[in-house]
Amino acid sequence: MTKKGTQKVMSLYDPEVDQLTAWKERFMEEEIRGDRSENIVAKIDLQLQRFIEFFRKRYGHERVTAVTKRDVKAWVDFLYEEGKEPGVGFAASTVNNHKNHLSLFMGWLHEQRPHLLPEDPTKGKGMRDIQLPVPEVRALTEAQLRSLINLLDRLERFYVLKGRASAIDPNPPLRKNARPKRDRAIVYLLLATGIRREMLVNLDLDQLQPNDPDLLRIGRVFKLNRIKGKGRTESRKTVIDKDAREALADYLEFERPLDAQPNSKALFISGPTANEGTGRLSVGRINRILKKIGSWHDAEQSDPERKIQPLAPHDFRHTYAVYLAIRTGYSKIILQRELGHANDRYLETYTNFPDEVVEGYQDENRNR
Repeated sequence: MTKKGTQKVMSLYDPEVDQLTAWKERFMEEEIRGDRSENIVAKIDLQLQRFIEFFRKRYGHERVTAVTKRDVKAWVDFLYEEGKEPGVGFAASTVNNHKNHLSLFMGWLHEQRPHLLPEDPTKGKGMRDIQLPVPEVRALTEAQLRSLINLLDRLERFYVLKGRASAIDPNPPLRKNARPKRDRAIVYLLLATGIRREMLVNLDLDQLQPNDPDLLRIGRVFKLNRIKGKGRTESRKTVIDKDAREALADYLEFERPLDAQPNSKALFISGPTANEGTGRLSVGRINRILKKIGSWHDAEQSDPERKIQPLAPHDFRHTYAVYLAIRTGYSKIILQRELGHANDRYLETYTNFPDEVVEGYQDENRNR
């Protein structure tokens, strides 16, 4: 049995093997696993497998030497028209994501074995992505941001135990799992940096410099080092924002020690919840925290224009982009560096601001 298993593994790495599955496994092992999160690894593997299954059903085999541009185009059309189920295709952005990962794989395979794949079938004339409409930016207006910050200043009050005794207590106790200082620090960090939620949950304590509460309070700036972006990119941010600095200091001093274990590396810890233990915050948990804060905010607002629900992490990234664009005079170089996008089309997404949002921030800057 051992010998048979060894022969099978060796056959996957045979230089002349003409099977998509074999090369997909080698690509995942050498280029993807270990460099990306488990979720991203699983997604890439699933998307490449979808192409292989489509190709096998189309021809009855999966030979690398038979793959052409026509097959890639047919697969893209299939995903767009019938990807989820017959008659219900994937969204254009999802189809493009599939195609981009297939392009990574095919480009790598072409370099590894040009005699099996003489040209990359995902490149060349007619192989463009499906065009997407430029989405509307959901940046908070200056008025919305002002009322949200006001709520953040009072956030502990929303986490207190309910009941008659708590109503008359000048310092009512918080609910057992409440972490208002952590949640406030999360919002301020998103606002001050524009980082994505995946970047935020993957931050480790040692990436924050300084990470001592006292040093954070007396300093003017702090840094986030080795921020992992899409793919294998890394970046660093120097942050001046006072609110973010003080919120992080409060969280590190008063709440993180309640949940941290000796081997806890994560900056933001989930707390003693039944489902997540005391580990790293999940993306879903970030979404729930913001949804809760957004609902509390909107419950105090009578003006529909001030409501912010559904509040999502990307709203803060868009808000950061508005402020950054106006403050820098729409400097393309600075926007590319801070938002992590070299593609002009993605920059257009983050600078396609509604007029009322821009006017509000411009008026506020003039009054400062």
